[in-house]
Amino acid sequence: MKLLILLLSLSLTACADWQNTLFEFGVDAERSMSNLSKYAISTANHDWTYLETDAEEVETSAEVIIMLHGFAVDKDNWIRFARNFPNHRVIIPDLPGHGESSYNPALAYDFHNQASWLNDFAKALKLTQFHLVGNSMGGGIAAYYAHAYSDQVSSITLIDAAGVHPPEKSELQKIIENNEPNPLIIRTEADFDRLREFAMEDQPFLPWPAPAVLARRSMARQAINDKIFADINDYSERVKVSQENLQVLSEIEQPAFILWGREDRALDVSSVQVFEQYLPNSTSFIMEGVGHGPMIEQPENSAKLVLDFLHSIDSSKQRNKDVNSLAVQE
Repeated sequence: MKLLILLLSLSLTACADWQNTLFEFGVDAERSMSNLSKYAISTANHDWTYLETDAEEVETSAEVIIMLHGFAVDKDNWIRFARNFPNHRVIIPDLPGHGESSYNPALAYDFHNQASWLNDFAKALKLTQFHLVGNSMGGGIAAYYAHAYSDQVSSITLIDAAGVHPPEKSELQKIIENNEPNPLIIRTEADFDRLREFAMEDQPFLPWPAPAVLARRSMARQAINDKIFADINDYSERVKVSQENLQVLSEIEQPAFILWGREDRALDVSSVQVFEQYLPNSTSFIMEGVGHGPMIEQPENSAKLVLDFLHSIDSSKQRNKDVNSLAVQE
């Protein structure tokens, strides 16, 4: 009996290793199709792993876009979305405590600290000007970054972003308030399927063995995710009183694009009203039949909307330049 259990354990381990190998092969292929390669760099507080557009695939003068993923996921959420930005230098970090970047349980993972750590990352890469695109937690970080380091940020795109309290409570908010299990944190393999159904209305195909591999990786990070979510939630509760988050938004001068999935269960679509009210230079778009991750559910459509926004900024700059030039001539 003991021998049978041992053989079964070895078989399962070998199966898991084989699944991990196949999964990594598939991810590497997806990254290659998007002209992205993986790199590592260290800053004062963290060791970072990130993806970046291959240098030979983009002009040295290309504008930089930093894409910031959401809570409990990683840089690879952006791969297919990033494929649609061939004329930009795209940089996608694993945020601290996520993916392959380092985690320190002694630190608080609120938006203030995460924005500060992101600034260390940008400095390490010698980035001086860039666009920020953030989803969920990454959107909250992008807003705080644009406020604290405004001279570096050309624009922000907030995709189903955290950071405000919507007029209509989301399903996630109700779950947390009722002290029910957080659907964003995976504790069993069955939780992974439930999370996909909860987070995405238009679920992309996920080939074998990706679900099993992703579920195991998420389960292994349960304690980390519990801590990071608690840090974010604690800060969110504090600003209900101080309204610091709304003050931050009202002082952001850069062009902002608010993109949301109509069927978002994690952060209700009524959040858009708040962002529109407080961001002085913003436009918005709500995608029908889409949940919390437009860049995953509809990567081409959502990327086109962001590109249209970026092109509108360029057009506005050119018009202002032409007007100033005409004024000088007169």
